[in-house]
Amino acid sequence: MKLTRDGFSNIQQRVNLEETRKNWTALGESDAMWVVLTDPAKKGNRWAAADFFATGKIEVEEIFTQLQQAGALPLSGRALDFGCGLGRLTQALAARFESVDGIDISSSMIRQAVDFNKFPDRVKYHLNARENLQPFADGSYDFVCSMISLQHIPGRFQQNYIRDFLRVLKPGGVACFQTIHAHGWRTFIPEWSADLVRKWRSHGQPFIPLYGIPVERVNQIVRDAGGVLKNHENSDHLGWESRFMNDTFIVKKL
Repeated sequence: MKLTRDGFSNIQQRVNLEETRKNWTALGESDAMWVVLTDPAKKGNRWAAADFFATGKIEVEEIFTQLQQAGALPLSGRALDFGCGLGRLTQALAARFESVDGIDISSSMIRQAVDFNKFPDRVKYHLNARENLQPFADGSYDFVCSMISLQHIPGRFQQNYIRDFLRVLKPGGVACFQTIHAHGWRTFIPEWSADLVRKWRSHGQPFIPLYGIPVERVNQIVRDAGGVLKNHENSDHLGWESRFMNDTFIVKKL
């Protein structure tokens, strides 16, 4: 069988996403709450579940304050939490929406999220190891949320997911999501090179990767997918300011 350049590229994408799935499944098995919120004082399974999920309630309140200030409050029908992990934000969103779907690439995270689910009649968790959100229908959500998740996915897949955030939104629906972008010397380091260094330093053990995506590229994807930017905030990416900056976008589907 002859393998074309496009065919080789598709294989590489599947392999790299499979590596991402394996890595985050392994991370979720060991110290899942700390992997999500890497407070040094909580490493070694020191997070109490009540405290961990309380941070989700606080963060959702902050998100909705930003949405209100941007004039982009969504309807309270259906929400999607992308990169849900253990459901830290998903559970908090249940107080504001009739139904919420949480999706993640890590089977270990999803398994634990189901165990922590206090609203099984309204909150569902889904394993999604695809490079897009194809299993989720067009125009089916009022709100899409993704925080501290896209930054751990290689850039080309981030673009797919952001594009699909707009696809799955209903007209007038709102997405709030966070990414990071490289700056300074880090802009000269390609993803594949950074991954080689991370793998070498981790001695083959699971590690927490970071991948940036330029703000201009995010804005272009949003426009091309039929969205309008309502707000963009830039801030320090705590502990990584020499390499990355943090970006939070609020977009509305036309």
